[in-house]
Order: sequence, then C-alpha cells, then structure tokens
Amino acid sequence: MILIIDLSNESCLVLKRGRKKIAGHCWAGLYQLSETLVKKIGQFLEKNKVGLEQIDRIKVVPSQKSIISDRIAKAVALGLKFK
Repeated sequence: MILIIDLSNESCLVLKRGRKKIAGHCWAGLYQLSETLVKKIGQFLEKNKVGLEQIDRIKVVPSQKSIISDRIAKAVALGLKFK
C-alpha cells in the first residue's frame, strides 16, 4: 500500500493499493503542517483500519507555496518508515 502526502493544492492524504485509490482526506492548514500532519496521518490510518506495517511506501507531492511544508512532510515520511 502507498500513503501519499499531497501538498500540491491543500494538505491531503491519499491511500492507494496499486493504482486504485482506497481513501482520501484533505484539510486546510498547509502552514500548520508541523502541528497537524502526524496527528492527521494517525487518525487517517486508524479510520481506514490500516497499520504502518502495511504501508510499503510513502510519497510526498510537493507544494508550490511552501518549501518548509515540503521539508516537514518529507521528514515525517522518513520518520514513519524508519525501522
């Protein structure tokens, strides 16, 4: 399964299995990402009954508005997949 952190328009999380989209969640708050991202990922995965061990890959789609948000998302993605 792939978890996508999409920052291209607004903050969105997308869960895919292969090419099929399983679930998605968007929220306002690109500039509060450091405060909300980890919490939103936890809620999103819990709601869809998916554990971190089921996530094979985490992809970050960058924002055109905030380089800092991109870096935060990439750091969180690296931290979640650290074993």
